[in-house]
Amino acid sequence: MVRRRLSKRRLAALVAVLLAAAVGALPLYAIFFGTPEASSASLDASTPESVLGAPGRVDNDATTQTSDPTEMETLSVTKTKTQASQTTPSSSGDAQETSSNINSLSSPSIKPEVDTSTHAADVDANDAIANAGTAVAGTAKHLSTATPVFATFVSDGFHEFMLNWFEHVSKKLSIDNVIIAALDEKTENLCKSKGIPYHSDADLRYTFDVMATGGQPLHDNTKKVTMQGKAFQQIGALKAAFLLYLLDQGHEVLVSDVDTVWLRDPRPFFHSEAVTQRSDIAVSTDCLSHTHEKKEQGCWHMQFNTGVLWLRPTEITKKFVAEWRDALLTTEHDFEHDQDIFNRLLRVEEDGSRPGFRPLYGVDGVDGLSAQGTSIGNSDTPPPALRLASRGVTLGALPMSLFCGGQVYFVQRLHEKLGVQPLVVHTTYQFSQAQGKRQRLREHGLWLLDTKEYYGGGDERGGSGDKGKDKEKGKHKGFVMVYPSDGPPDELIQSAGVQNHLDSTAWYRLTVRNLFAISKLTGRIPILPKLTCPCDRYWGNVLPTCSIGGSDVQPPYEGCPQDHVMNLPNLERSGVTWREYSFLENEKVKEFNSGLLSKQERVFVELTLQDGEVFGDVSDFDERSVNRVVSLPAFPLDNELLDAIGNAPEQLLILSSGIGSFCGFVTQAHAKAFDDQMQVALEAESHFCGPGAGGTGRSCDIGFDKPRNVGQDNDCDAMRGKATDPHQFRDRYDRIGRHQDSR
Repeated sequence: MVRRRLSKRRLAALVAVLLAAAVGALPLYAIFFGTPEASSASLDASTPESVLGAPGRVDNDATTQTSDPTEMETLSVTKTKTQASQTTPSSSGDAQETSSNINSLSSPSIKPEVDTSTHAADVDANDAIANAGTAVAGTAKHLSTATPVFATFVSDGFHEFMLNWFEHVSKKLSIDNVIIAALDEKTENLCKSKGIPYHSDADLRYTFDVMATGGQPLHDNTKKVTMQGKAFQQIGALKAAFLLYLLDQGHEVLVSDVDTVWLRDPRPFFHSEAVTQRSDIAVSTDCLSHTHEKKEQGCWHMQFNTGVLWLRPTEITKKFVAEWRDALLTTEHDFEHDQDIFNRLLRVEEDGSRPGFRPLYGVDGVDGLSAQGTSIGNSDTPPPALRLASRGVTLGALPMSLFCGGQVYFVQRLHEKLGVQPLVVHTTYQFSQAQGKRQRLREHGLWLLDTKEYYGGGDERGGSGDKGKDKEKGKHKGFVMVYPSDGPPDELIQSAGVQNHLDSTAWYRLTVRNLFAISKLTGRIPILPKLTCPCDRYWGNVLPTCSIGGSDVQPPYEGCPQDHVMNLPNLERSGVTWREYSFLENEKVKEFNSGLLSKQERVFVELTLQDGEVFGDVSDFDERSVNRVVSLPAFPLDNELLDAIGNAPEQLLILSSGIGSFCGFVTQAHAKAFDDQMQVALEAESHFCGPGAGGTGRSCDIGFDKPRNVGQDNDCDAMRGKATDPHQFRDRYDRIGRHQDSR
């Protein structure tokens, strides 16, 4: 897009779930342990549209329940220490190198080794879990029963998420009465070294040596994996045994997974609301519709998500949690996990009957009383989201607007539409494994572990954000970004549609590729552009509406997560470094590197065409907001870029155009090395599917293709000649998306 910049100077001068997995190519384990590309495995061609359109839906009258697909990673299941858990990582690994040091990278498609020894339960460990509670250590004995206990659990491999959880709960919100279940010795030692309150039990130990993820491991594709659920089932049993210990001590317990972030102090809510004070158990849901939730006083048709769980120490609660633990220890199902069993126990009585969730009015013929005899009241206000579940449990459904899942918070941004400040967000409904979770939290300023070097606040210009790596790689030279108003053609991002999504994504991915090229040349770290997604990403059906069934807010989604168009583990494996689109809005930039926000540290790079017009949507640019303006031809070669901005002293380069910011390398060897790296970095695939013709099979549009290699696509003059065509970026691709029908 070409816009003439209106300034005095100008006037004077004149985005895989291999959804093939969805049709049976991968086993069901991936739903619980695997990557999103594999997680659609249970949604085969025979799955009815009602299920595909309602994630995590549970039919009380069915003989089986739909497995919960929303938990994309198991954040406490690995005993194998990974690189990402050894340090507080940057988004991507090592700092950038200059073009002269670009190296070819291998393909990311190495298949992990399967450890079949983990396909059987650890009988000795199970016996210990069933009888835990006598060999305890740590700080649990100091917990107070006068206020709820904030709890989480973790094992080695996901310490960074536990540390982020603790930063929010204990340090940012100043909440006390906190405990973390350390499920291995390394976690226990970490808690001791950092003064983090922990609970240790010699009988509650994760005993598997694999990354229990199924399919691609979360951080390291050389680690062994397990293709059955025994390791994950053990983690669930450890969690339940830990909770039972706290309940037996008389504690009210608020337990949340380590990939949650508490945004506000929830204690006033739990002290005052009927949904928590009158329930035995209250739990978050995978519901996507506030409208439905409000109408039905809870999303009782959906899968309950145990990522946020409130437990009162009633006898009913303790009996239920004990049954939950025992079911996890004794299940003969290869893939049934803790959340599956939790939902099953709430819906199925011991005799196998399925009574459904019953209103708490008229129970045993007594109006206005719960099964425990607690008065509900008969006012005109809507009754609380309470139901009588199986096994005598009075169950509360925590409101989704306050207890947000990942799609509700990061994609729909429903809280913004409702004007509500949530209490907690859980990073579910996401892609790119643990890296995708971290990226989403960074995009929303919720990742608190990055050091001052990440924000450019080191002794020199700043660092990569990886502890200990700056000395090895050298300091970076600042940051580079595209002017915020520059973006895909408006018609592509103003209405929903899968083709619009694939086309706009092609624009973004070409821009990101160019930013990485400039980063290689200048030693600067790219700030990725903000995305607008005309289509949601999901392992079930989103077509024809481009939204997940039941969602309140429809696309396009402004500010959608980076994992909607990129595979972040592949970016990391390629060796590139980046910052999230909201980087400059993070309060820590002001704290650690306030100069980055000043005009003196900014240079605007106007990329010009033959007629002198500036390429890019910069009509609202004010040159008073930057230190100076540098001009060079649009679609420049590497030597032209280096001559113009290679030695720029300012911290931030702002480019007028993303797609017009780079053409190619003069040296073929540099071009090949960069292309090899981008083959890894830009490898990403997503299926956007709907029912097939006649209701048979599935019909999918598939992204995301890579732009052509710069070693071949380097006719800079031709690019400039077509620049006035807003869709000229399509010419940089051999194809943009493909179609696949399956039966």
